Amino acid sequence: MAQKLLSEIACKNAKPKDKVYYLNDGAGLRLRVRPDGSRTWIFRYSLNGKDMSHGLGSYPQVTLQTARSKAFQAKEVALEGKNVSTSRRITKADQINKDATTFELLAKEWLKHSKNDWSSHHYERNEGLLRRYLNPELGKLPIDSITETLLLKVLKTTYDKGQKESARRARVIAGQIFTFAKLTHRATFNPAKELADNPYLKKPPVKHFKALPQNEVSKLVRELSKKGEAQKLDVTTQCALLLALLTGLRDSSIRGAKWEEIQWDKAIWVVPASRMKSRREHRVPLPTQAIAALKELQGISSGHANEYIFKGAGKTGYMSENTLCRALKRMGLNTTLHGLRSLITDVLNENEFHPDAIERQLDHVEGNKVRRAYLRSDFMEKRKQMMQWFADWCDAKVSDTERPNNIVKLRGAA
Repeated sequence: MAQKLLSEIACKNAKPKDKVYYLNDGAGLRLRVRPDGSRTWIFRYSLNGKDMSHGLGSYPQVTLQTARSKAFQAKEVALEGKNVSTSRRITKADQINKDATTFELLAKEWLKHSKNDWSSHHYERNEGLLRRYLNPELGKLPIDSITETLLLKVLKTTYDKGQKESARRARVIAGQIFTFAKLTHRATFNPAKELADNPYLKKPPVKHFKALPQNEVSKLVRELSKKGEAQKLDVTTQCALLLALLTGLRDSSIRGAKWEEIQWDKAIWVVPASRMKSRREHRVPLPTQAIAALKELQGISSGHANEYIFKGAGKTGYMSENTLCRALKRMGLNTTLHGLRSLITDVLNENEFHPDAIERQLDHVEGNKVRRAYLRSDFMEKRKQMMQWFADWCDAKVSDTERPNNIVKLRGAA
């Protein structure tokens, strides 16, 4: 005789008794009624000769129809010889893991994991490439759903806009994120690795940094010396550019500077290793012109030790990337901050200053390993004299007759 199936009315009218009892629906599904009045769906099955049970939820939140559907799915799992409860937990965990493995979430985790190993400039560049070129198209996608074809499409869009080096760097970053995902067992393949030798993303011709011509130094000095309405640059940008000219520091080393790094009594700027390309602390002598500019800027800011010297409105709290290069272009100078470094190299070598002092000033790493092991001096006294000479050389490029009333001498420091 066929078993009579349950109805919604029978489930609804099931009243509590002194002991637990069950209403059977067949095929292993039954409704358990407890003395406290709670009603729960149970699926019973056999696994390796043992009776097993698996909860399917409470009634009436889970209706009879839904319970039957869940029981059917559970039966399919049981027929495969699997523990239904265990299988359900694994499926749920896999889904949670899948939801947490979008490209953007893994990219954020990778950035956080790697931050302490990078300079601030390297972190800023990687975060920017992700934000501009990868996350807009890939960010919300599960990382294992991103194919080689899709990644190439995203990179090709950037490459075809003329941002070829950015596209190539974005591929490298994507590859590192996929590797990170694989090592943490959240991805199974790395499509970026397959694109490493793709001829479409060929390396653009190398463009060497153009040094600022020595005959344009006077123009730069005049522009940086302007005051009041004649000065079109923000005072922080003006000061930062002057520091770049008078120290030879790289863009990333300058922008993140804090007041606590300036040793006023010694006229030295101590740049921490985290902002140096060489990953070593760098002590930089400050000529009188640089000290004067810094004191002027400090006078219009709070000057607290742990505050940024060159403040910015962005989330980093300091001057944004490319600000200084854009300022140079506004002045009509076709050069970069690296071009200022090249100028310093040319001028100091032409005037026969100590080669090792020049290299140390620019934080260049000695190529010869044996020599590097023994070359421990930072040549500070030589560099102090050398950089003061260079600052005066820059000043001398602008004669007094070329200085109208709205221009002051850089050499205004005591």
